[in-house]
Amino acid sequence: MSASDAAKQELALKLSQLEEFKKKLPSYKDRQCGVIKHNDSVELWEKIEELEAEIEDLKHKEDK
Repeated sequence: MSASDAAKQELALKLSQLEEFKKKLPSYKDRQCGVIKHNDSVELWEKIEELEAEIEDLKHKEDK
């Protein structure tokens, strides 16, 4: 497996993890219904932000 394939696999994994975290947010479900009633967990948002930063790093490495 080449380095580029490994990076693409890791990027795909991180993107799927990010989507799963977002689906766990109460406000994600609220937005689908059109009304926001719940507060989101700070811990979950921190994980989401970390994942987003990792994804950006992977995308920049892939572009080089």
